[in-house]
Amino acid sequence: MNLRYLVPALGILASTSGVAFAENVGGITIGGFVDTIGSVTNTEDDTNKAQPAFSAATELRIGYKAGEKVTAQIDVEWNNSTNAAGVDSAGDPARDSVYLEQAYVNYAFADNLSLTTGKFTTYAGWVAADADGLYRINAGPIVDLYGSELVGAALNYSASDDLGVSLFLVNGLDVAEEASTNTNDNRRVSPAVDVVYKLTDVGTFNFEAGYDTLNSDSEEISIGANATIKLADYKPLTLGAEVLWRQANDDVANTEGTDMGFLAMANHSIPEMAFPMSVTLMLQHVTSEEDDATGTTIDASITELALALLTNPTGDSHYGLNAEVSYAMGKADIGTFTSTGTDEENTLTVSLEAIAVIP
Repeated sequence: MNLRYLVPALGILASTSGVAFAENVGGITIGGFVDTIGSVTNTEDDTNKAQPAFSAATELRIGYKAGEKVTAQIDVEWNNSTNAAGVDSAGDPARDSVYLEQAYVNYAFADNLSLTTGKFTTYAGWVAADADGLYRINAGPIVDLYGSELVGAALNYSASDDLGVSLFLVNGLDVAEEASTNTNDNRRVSPAVDVVYKLTDVGTFNFEAGYDTLNSDSEEISIGANATIKLADYKPLTLGAEVLWRQANDDVANTEGTDMGFLAMANHSIPEMAFPMSVTLMLQHVTSEEDDATGTTIDASITELALALLTNPTGDSHYGLNAEVSYAMGKADIGTFTSTGTDEENTLTVSLEAIAVIP
């Protein structure tokens, strides 16, 4: 496969069409990546200035084609930082843990129809779930609105080569936040829909929505739309945009929370260089508002601007050396009937990355 700046981040339709981005060896497909990132982070008014750290991650993707209509996929991930499963019994980060990201079966039981069952990456969001699908080194703050993986089933319908629809029934819309098994506190099935439309010579457009009854007294609604624009008349440029809205209500605790996220990106290849290069400029903005029964309102926001240089120094698109500078401006306002307060935090991060895609 090509690295991130040549691969737009699609959703469940891409992963259920077969085993994507892998090498076929006798019916078994093998793929994945190995990624190492070194970062220096400096937060204003932080007592620990210029904090350096390395992070490493790898993922192995194994697929199997069981006849003409059935494919199975297993994605196993390891990283040395917190991931969706990366907490111990005390809730502290668990290091050096292996995490099962996906394990699903896709059955193409009729023309243009398939059924996906098991655990799979969430439909929500434009930013890719894995390092080899990104247009920069770090994902950014907007991914906190996506959720993680889903456990359940998805019915996928390809109306044409340009239009696809997936309908989901899953055990909640975020495995990381909610138990993926049907315990007494989690006996529910949440619906969602994901629509993808490809406009020839223009790009891909996506609409998504989900409804989650977190328990008998609370619910969450999420709606999102995003687009990846790759004009046939100007291939060096890739544009991305996304807007997300999410609202959660708890009738017992008498709380209500609303989140809104926005993303805009431009990626441009650099011509006439010794090896392939591209530059990504990305803006993300996330706002959150929560009201509780005591009359307390918490308004929080974060705005991040990131600039990344992506290179293939060997000339092979399977290996990348990348650099990124990002600046995040965070703000939280707390107001009650008797007092108010504001907390601001600005963070500068410089990152270098070496990534190899398998195969």
